[in-house]
Amino acid sequence: MRNLINYIYNIDVIKITKVNNDYFIKTNADCFILKKVDNINNLQFVIKAANSINEYSFFSYKFIINIYNEFFSKLNDELYTLININNDYNNKVDFIEMLNFYNKSNLYLINKIKYKNNWDILWESKIDYLINYIRNNKIDNKNLMPLFWYYIGMCENALLYIRNINVPSSNNEKIAFCHRRIYEPNIKLNFYNPTNFIVDLEVRDVAEYIKVLFLNNKDYIEELNYYLKINKLTTYSASMLYARIIYPSYFLDYFENKVSNIKLDSFFETKNYELFIKKTYELINSYVKIPSIEWIIDQR
Repeated sequence: MRNLINYIYNIDVIKITKVNNDYFIKTNADCFILKKVDNINNLQFVIKAANSINEYSFFSYKFIINIYNEFFSKLNDELYTLININNDYNNKVDFIEMLNFYNKSNLYLINKIKYKNNWDILWESKIDYLINYIRNNKIDNKNLMPLFWYYIGMCENALLYIRNINVPSSNNEKIAFCHRRIYEPNIKLNFYNPTNFIVDLEVRDVAEYIKVLFLNNKDYIEELNYYLKINKLTTYSASMLYARIIYPSYFLDYFENKVSNIKLDSFFETKNYELFIKKTYELINSYVKIPSIEWIIDQR
């Protein structure tokens, strides 16, 4: 594999390490990830956007062309793309840097893509899948099952919250390149890897970031307050931000994949989770009036 990579990309590989389906590569001067590609179509738009924005300002790690002037290479009957991740890939991305990234991507995406929110469809599908999984598989961990049904209930609350919102989206909703998940620590390797990008409402990433801070016992109030202060959110975007905070994505990841950067213990204190949802509602609502979930907000 090393000789093949040396030839296809004209680089001098010093060290190569396979991580899952990908390869982490070091040369004398730089670091790369050779990323396995499942769907070229999903990446074509990201490649064009990343290359365009990177021309005038750093936006993401760069896709590297091969000796055939192409972004995709077939190696051992698998399709890959090479990404230069620089040497600072373990450095942390702070919240200000994150917001700067969203602003750049929003400027690029304006008038280039039509966005339609489908969170409710995806969440309903995930709920149905997990309930069906439980019914057809024996779960040995008895402590996990009450948590499962509790967080499925939270999923359904988030789903109903979205479907009961009567405020339509407008042309002022901020669309950006987001990520499926934000992790703590939020390092450059994950955040600036363009194969992790998805087009979505900017508040998706913000909500995931706020949740992961809470689950890691970090101060989330200061960051959320800063975001709300510098962004004049529409009622729709503010409501979607709150819906995403309610939705227990990291627990579902843990339950579904048994792999997570967050310890399972973080989910046991359900009262703390409810308090988190209440406090974030109160803060968001102090800037933009949004619907509430009465059984949580009315708790004393």
